[in-house]
Amino acid sequence: MTLDQVVEKFRKFPKYMQSGAGKMSRRFKCSKETIKEAKRIVRGFKNPSLPKILVFDIETSPTISYTWRRFKENISLDQVIQDPIMLTWSAKWLYGTEIMSDKITVEEVKKFDDYRIVKSLWDLINEADMVVAHYGNGFDVPMMNARAILNGLPPYSVTTSIDTKKEASKVFRFPSNKLDALGEYFGVGKKIKTDFMLWRRCLEGEQAAIDEMSTYNDQDVVVLEEVYLKLRPYIKAHPNVGLYLESDKPVCSNCGSDHLHTEGSYYTNTGRYTVYRCECGAMSRVRSSNYPKNVRKQLLTSVAK
Repeated sequence: MTLDQVVEKFRKFPKYMQSGAGKMSRRFKCSKETIKEAKRIVRGFKNPSLPKILVFDIETSPTISYTWRRFKENISLDQVIQDPIMLTWSAKWLYGTEIMSDKITVEEVKKFDDYRIVKSLWDLINEADMVVAHYGNGFDVPMMNARAILNGLPPYSVTTSIDTKKEASKVFRFPSNKLDALGEYFGVGKKIKTDFMLWRRCLEGEQAAIDEMSTYNDQDVVVLEEVYLKLRPYIKAHPNVGLYLESDKPVCSNCGSDHLHTEGSYYTNTGRYTVYRCECGAMSRVRSSNYPKNVRKQLLTSVAK
């Protein structure tokens, strides 16, 4: 199949978008690159009006402290030798192909100086309209904020954060909501296996360990993007992407696509609304009721009685 034919197939049968590039390339008798490019086109990568969504992940050092016990230890401020700093970060624009990253140098590790890489990530986030991170609202975003203010940086402009761990736990009852587990459940990839020694080697100034940490970080972002795209149709309070588009057609509030089809009606006590399903799978409805104003008033009076 040609690229145009694959795009048409994806738009006609959105469920195919959920399958891996290898499986679809065999089914459609084309290359994996054709499948990936078709997915980017269908998902909206070719539309410059879509908001800039940054998928990112950070790796930080552990806190270094003196303790007497291994369990149930209350560590006071004067026991702390060094608070966490940023070791690496990785990011990519949603639907993009390039993975951007930065890592601390051996000299910076020795000085516990992460200003340079914090600033480079700050510049990216400041350019974004939205950010996506796994446990982002619980760790990545507040940790980035902490490192930014301690390095003398002002607040960045973006305020909208999508936390894939939080959204998964709200909608599903998976045995685990860790990124690695979700990636495996959805069949979209897994994290690189590692252990605490990697973090220790980084703090000891081993260049190979820092490089390995950056590679580990890159893979997290690859998996995270796919996990987010799997979860996106189920995110009820997803930031309204349609607000960024100037379109005279109804568009999906989750992804911005105008490839919608009607799927019945949604009823409230005072109105009936047309329901749409997007090619991405998300459901949305029109903002105004199908009932005329005088009928809505009658319904409201009836409810009040």
